Amino acid sequence: MALVWTKRERQATYDRGRWSGTQSYLVRDDADAAVSVYTIASGASVYEVFGGGDDGTMATYMRFVSATYSPVGDGMDKIWNVVFSFDSTTGDGAAATAIDVKTETEQGFTAIETSITTNIVDIWRSGSTMTIATNGNAPNDSTDISGTKVDTSGEPISNIQTVINISVRNVIYGRPAYATIAGIVGKRNSAAYTFGSTGNTYACDAGSLVLTGSTTSRIGPNTYEINYQFSHDPYTFHMRQQALRDKDGNVKHEPATSAAVSSTNISHATHVYWVQPFPLTTAFSALSIAYT
Repeated sequence: MALVWTKRERQATYDRGRWSGTQSYLVRDDADAAVSVYTIASGASVYEVFGGGDDGTMATYMRFVSATYSPVGDGMDKIWNVVFSFDSTTGDGAAATAIDVKTETEQGFTAIETSITTNIVDIWRSGSTMTIATNGNAPNDSTDISGTKVDTSGEPISNIQTVINISVRNVIYGRPAYATIAGIVGKRNSAAYTFGSTGNTYACDAGSLVLTGSTTSRIGPNTYEINYQFSHDPYTFHMRQQALRDKDGNVKHEPATSAAVSSTNISHATHVYWVQPFPLTTAFSALSIAYT
C-alpha cells in the first residue's frame, strides 16, 4: 500500500505577535483500497511540518500541534481529508528554539514565573560593615553582627527586605512524588540551585531559597501539573535580626558615650545577632523538575 497525498489548502495567520496555521490534504491509496486512520497517521510525519517541506522558512515559525482525519463522504474510507494545525513556537515570530515550545498541558511543559515583592522587617543594624553568613546558617553562639546602629533605645526601625517569589509549573507523566515534595517544604537549599537548563536561567546560592508550598492537579490521563512556590532572598538568606534581651524581655541598650543624651548620643541595643527561621536544609534536586 502506497499513500498519495494531494495538497488542498494552506493558511497562515499572524495575530497579536503569534503565528498559527493549517494545512489540508486529500489522502488515498494508489491502488484504490480502503485506508485506516492508523495507516495515514503512521505515514504523516513528513507532512506534520507547515508547508509539508515546501515552505521551509515559514515552517520555523510554527510547530505541529494537532491533526484531524475525516473520510470524504461516499468515499467508502478510500479518500480522507487530513487537516494539520500549527501554532507559534515563539511569541514574537522569531525563529523557533528548543525553549518554550510546548503547550500548557503537554507533558514536559515547564513555566518559570517570578514576582519581586518586599517584606517590612525590624532591624537594629544596617550598612556594609554588617556581618552576614553567606549560606544563611546563623552562628550558634549568637555572634554580634556589627554594622551601623540604627535603633533608638533598643527599639528597632522598619526596613524593606527584597524577596523574589518564584513559581514553577511543571507537567509530568505519572503521579507526583508527594512525600518528597512535603519533605522539602519549609527548608532551604543545601547547595546552589538553578532554575532552567537552557537559554535564560536563574541561579540561587546555597541557603537562599525556600520551598514555601506546592499544589498538584490531574490534567489528563496519567498527566499531572505541579505548581511549586519558592521564596528567594539573595541578600540576608531569610535571616532575621534579634536583639539581646534581659530576663524580663527588655532589649539591653546603652548610649554610645557617657556624654549627655542627644540626637548623636542616643541609646542603642548592645548586642544584635541573626536568627534563621528556616534552619533545615536539603537538596532541591530531589524535586526532579523537568526542564525542556
